Amino acid sequence: MGSTVIDWRTFDSVAATYDEVRPGYPIAVFDAISAYGQLSVRPDVLEIGVGTGQATLQMVGRGWDVVGVEPGPELAAIARARLAGFARTSVLVSTFEAIELTDSSFDVVASATAWHWVDPSVGYDKAARVLRQTGTIALWWNAHVPETRDPHWVPIRRVYERAAPELAVLPRLTPDRPDYDPAAELRASGQFRDIRQHVFPFSVTYTAEAFLALLDTYASHRHLDSDRRRDLYDRLAEAVAIELGGAITKPYEAVLVLGRPA
Repeated sequence: MGSTVIDWRTFDSVAATYDEVRPGYPIAVFDAISAYGQLSVRPDVLEIGVGTGQATLQMVGRGWDVVGVEPGPELAAIARARLAGFARTSVLVSTFEAIELTDSSFDVVASATAWHWVDPSVGYDKAARVLRQTGTIALWWNAHVPETRDPHWVPIRRVYERAAPELAVLPRLTPDRPDYDPAAELRASGQFRDIRQHVFPFSVTYTAEAFLALLDTYASHRHLDSDRRRDLYDRLAEAVAIELGGAITKPYEAVLVLGRPA
């Protein structure tokens, strides 16, 4: 894993499955962004890493106008189809680093479970530059809960410890940066002030089939040797069926980091 390159291609290759099984975001995330930014009725939002448009749809549903940037063409195609009915929303196929944007043109720079893929030597300066002075940067993730005490998770962890011990406790936010602290990084950039962090717990219940499909969208799992991955999935399916009655409830925490241009 340590030498494996993980980027948007990992997710673009499973775009349809990603769209089906990755959870959306708690309403509280968008309420907190709106309250912090004192947003107008129709704020101009730049979303970085649109994916299949899950968070985008939640934003446009609130009346926000969104320009989305997504490097994965398969992911972007699903997002465009999902958002086809919204005339004031667009999805551009590009990385944030490469795209040309007008200075001081957005009220919000948003990124949902994607900002950790942006080059920090470029991302913070560029985000601050394209934001209006009264704007908001809003970065959020659906985080794993590595140390959950939920007893229903015990059979799942037991399987991991036997079949793929390196995945028994997943990093909270991203597999390639186990100690990633977005609030600290945002603060250290020197480009933003008044930094705040919110955590919103929630959970999703999956059938065994849906749970395995979810795992197959994780970069950490997709880069397992195919035989080990198949063995892991077979063992997990058995544990869910026999020990958990056919369904598994996975805990999440939506982690939201907010800031204003310095």
